[in-house]
Amino acid sequence: MKIKLGISLVLAFLVFIFISQNTEFVRVEFLSWSVEMTIVLLVFIILGIGIIIGWLLNSYLRFVRNRKQVKTQVALQAKESAKQEAADVAMQGDKQAHG
Repeated sequence: MKIKLGISLVLAFLVFIFISQNTEFVRVEFLSWSVEMTIVLLVFIILGIGIIIGWLLNSYLRFVRNRKQVKTQVALQAKESAKQEAADVAMQGDKQAHG
């Protein structure tokens, strides 16, 4: 617990230093859109966009992986069901032949 607190305090201190040293304004242009903002704000906006992209990509990859697992399970269940039906038919045939 103390390690996490220590790391958090060090990171907060580094963020404070970063903010205090990067207060200059920069002009950001994207397509026909243009705006002036501080470097710190630009970095945090880009960080936020990166976090959102990572979260969405992770969710999509988890969805694809789960969908593959479900398809595999359905295929295995279909095989098992077909085997069981074949065994049931064979047993019915044996009962009728002996009965």
